[in-house]
Amino acid sequence: MVSDLRSARVPATRPATRGRLAHGRLHLLLTLDSLLVVLVSVNRRADGTLAFVANNQFLRWVEADNMALGLCTVLLYHLVAAHLVHDSRQRRRGASLSLGALFTAGVYGYGLSLGDHEITNYLHGRFCSENLPAICRVIAFHDDVFSDVVFLAGFTLLNTTVMVTQFLLPTDRAPRSWDNVLITVNALFVGAGITANLAFEKAEFDPFVIGVTAVLALALLKISPRQPMLRYYGIAYTVGLLATVLIKTV
Repeated sequence: MVSDLRSARVPATRPATRGRLAHGRLHLLLTLDSLLVVLVSVNRRADGTLAFVANNQFLRWVEADNMALGLCTVLLYHLVAAHLVHDSRQRRRGASLSLGALFTAGVYGYGLSLGDHEITNYLHGRFCSENLPAICRVIAFHDDVFSDVVFLAGFTLLNTTVMVTQFLLPTDRAPRSWDNVLITVNALFVGAGITANLAFEKAEFDPFVIGVTAVLALALLKISPRQPMLRYYGIAYTVGLLATVLIKTV
């Protein structure tokens, strides 16, 4: 009886309201993510962040800021995933547990990589630029290889979790014109960040991971073309990858 009353109160589809965004909260979260992309770039390029955090010179502000921005990034991933779950009317048995485990693994890898990379990047640049004793070879490996592999693993798991969440728990509200505009604008910020990392810096495994993520996003988008986060990922990663290829070949 209670279930009958609940189903009677919930309409099959949500009524559309002209002139309003269908996904306002999601746009806010994606805009904050775009802001993080800008802050990461400013932090890496600004001369002021090269100052030491403390008198003992254990770290510079650029590394400390990157770790703090990494925390903000993970929190935004969580808020986006939570929004997608809340916004969907569908419920799949076992999906929440599986997606939660996948997200937790991604957070662990992402955090581990930032902690390893930022510390060893500082030590590598400050103490190992002129000679390479054994300890510097170890530090360089952590900085350039190990932390990058762990980062890409965590990064891929986090993004895959968000995309699969949108795919398994879809929204019933199709993006409207202004939704598509805002999704595209925020996706271009991410695409620009991807291009900056791949086209202008040393990148070994990164292009492959970005390519796989782009293919996954486009494949899911083809199956569920109305889902906003799949459009967001499809645009961001495709643009980032194509721009990188264009820059590298010119």
